[in-house]
Amino acid sequence: MKKRGLILLSGIMFLCAVLAGGCEKKESADDYLGRQITRAKEREGELSGILEDGIAQVKDKESFVIDFPEELKEPYEAFLQKALNQVQFELNKVDKESENTYLVRVTYEPLDIASVTEKINEEYVKNIASTDLTTEVRLLLEKDAELLDTAEKQQKKSRTIEVTKSGDSFSIKETDMKELMEEALPGYMDPYAAVADVFDMRDFIEAYLDACFKGDTERYILHTEVSVEDAAAWYEEAFQEFQIDDFSAEQNERFQDAAKRIFANCRYSVGITKRNSLTEYVFELTTTPNISFISAADEMEAGTYYSQEEAREAFLSVYDKYAAESSYGEEKKISVTWNTLNMLNDRMDDADYNSMIDAIIPAE
Repeated sequence: MKKRGLILLSGIMFLCAVLAGGCEKKESADDYLGRQITRAKEREGELSGILEDGIAQVKDKESFVIDFPEELKEPYEAFLQKALNQVQFELNKVDKESENTYLVRVTYEPLDIASVTEKINEEYVKNIASTDLTTEVRLLLEKDAELLDTAEKQQKKSRTIEVTKSGDSFSIKETDMKELMEEALPGYMDPYAAVADVFDMRDFIEAYLDACFKGDTERYILHTEVSVEDAAAWYEEAFQEFQIDDFSAEQNERFQDAAKRIFANCRYSVGITKRNSLTEYVFELTTTPNISFISAADEMEAGTYYSQEEAREAFLSVYDKYAAESSYGEEKKISVTWNTLNMLNDRMDDADYNSMIDAIIPAE
């Protein structure tokens, strides 16, 4: 009797389990999509794909030479997740297109990061306080993140996402999910782009000076996209002025070679850079002035020469001497305004530009 009771009890328990399983709601296509959106909002690393896309897009659009720092990816993804959490997604229509394909209609109000952060970004780049790109972007993200909770959304948009069923599981295309997230956060790379623009300009200025003074044109070519041949010709052209009418071609070549080596010995570094306006940047230049041309002129003036040939040889020997071991003044820092329009139009009469050159290698 006890045995029959146990069998009956086990049967009832099994039947209850079957009934309970049968009553459990199965995941639908829109449930699955909603779960993916929630994951993107909550799970670390879920937005790495759209960040990588954004990095590639902004680098191409802005022609940046500098790279997105690896250590900046985690805080930037955190910023994107905070922004995404301000966007409400509604899954309000599901159409069964075929046996295993569903079309889910998603409605949402995008958070326009570009317009929300524009003023803060513009003010921030005027007051950059270091030469570390990661630090500056992180600080700006902290300021921009404070605006997200109260930011106004754009008008509602809708998008249809295709959800495919295979057995008991669903899937969506990775590109569809990325595009949904990107459309929900227009301008999501703007905080980085604002700061990176300044640091890319700083990198260009350093590249320009290295090309101009040292003939190292590799990074200058990356920024300007000129050919190796054109960059070399540009560098050589600058030294054509180092010629003296009474000198032979060989002597002028020797003079130019000495001048190149003196220029290559120049000491400078580009420090904190800020952006004042669309075309104007301000940077701190530290230099130990190369006073070799002044020293060479003083030494020549102090000498006595009994023939033109003796004077020519003395002149070249003095310049060879300072080319081998240049003389320097005291280190100093100056503020330089860099006008991109003037530089683009080869305005070598730009006062700040000329002051910078004179600070690095004074002629008198």
